[in-house]
Amino acid sequence: MDKSLKNRTIKILQDEQNQLDDAFKPQSGGVNVPQKIEKVTVVENGDGTYTKKTEEVDSKLYDDSVVGTVEAEIKRDASTLQEFCKEFDDIIISYNVQINQKKQELVDLCSEASERNCWPGIAYTAPTAGTGLPRPLVAITSDFSSSYSIFEDREALEIYPNMAGPSANYGSDNPFIPDNIVTLTSSYSGYGYENNRDNGRLEVGDDATEIESGDYDPSKTSFQSSSNLGTGRTVSSITADHSGPRIVASAGINTSWWYAGVGVAPDATNTSLTGTDGQNRCVAIASSISTLISEIKSLRSQRESAINRSGLNDVKEKKMEKELQDWGSENVKAKQTQRKTSNSSLISTINSMS
Repeated sequence: MDKSLKNRTIKILQDEQNQLDDAFKPQSGGVNVPQKIEKVTVVENGDGTYTKKTEEVDSKLYDDSVVGTVEAEIKRDASTLQEFCKEFDDIIISYNVQINQKKQELVDLCSEASERNCWPGIAYTAPTAGTGLPRPLVAITSDFSSSYSIFEDREALEIYPNMAGPSANYGSDNPFIPDNIVTLTSSYSGYGYENNRDNGRLEVGDDATEIESGDYDPSKTSFQSSSNLGTGRTVSSITADHSGPRIVASAGINTSWWYAGVGVAPDATNTSLTGTDGQNRCVAIASSISTLISEIKSLRSQRESAINRSGLNDVKEKKMEKELQDWGSENVKAKQTQRKTSNSSLISTINSMS
């Protein structure tokens, strides 16, 4: 290969590297634009003569140093708004942590009630007459409890992750793609452009989710749903309901559903408490479940009273404007770096070619 041709090829890339290096350097040679300038106007007098009027006004000219100052101001404004939003996001997170801890207690209590077979629970088929014992070898079992999934309370956060946040990508081609929905956590606190309440199911009769703004746009590229904490169920608060054996329903002609009683195997896997002790424990579980549900609802009310979510979303909308401006200036620098890296690689490749 002609060495001169190779050198000319490399020079093209090297010249571009030098231009990229100088792209963000001040071009004014250290000369600053004056802060004040003289404004001169000519006024016609009543006698037909003219008078020159001079006054000092603020300069509207900008030197290179102003660009960096404006960029720094945009970044500072975005950071200030993020800090402001974080104050309220952290309050929401704190309440949801407390609520979900109580929901986990609910899951644990409901699990214990199932293991002890508190009523309503598992019953078996047996002839209607007699006590239902001994248990028929061909008995069929059925769970009479009303079970449901318990989902976490969370704050659903809509965010452009490339624009701002823990995974901001200033080198991406589009700050608005992807458009994600994530659970608000400490790492996302202060970011995003819209918050929405998402209450997980609490008890029978509650909706599985309570999303404040309604259904989300299905075009969202990423939707993170609330976590399923476990299974909830109903437990009777009446002591006698947990005693057995007793008929709880008809299973057909001359056949009934029989409940063996709390702590009785094989329907109960936890047989540590039976009779009066078992019945009292089931009633205590029912009481604790009722208390926890009331506490959860109270915490939800406190959370909503502490947060003006609509106002917070208005601030986040304004914050996004500053974040977008900051992303724009950072994107130019990131693209410059990408081009320099690409050129360096290409120069190495040309040098290796014969």
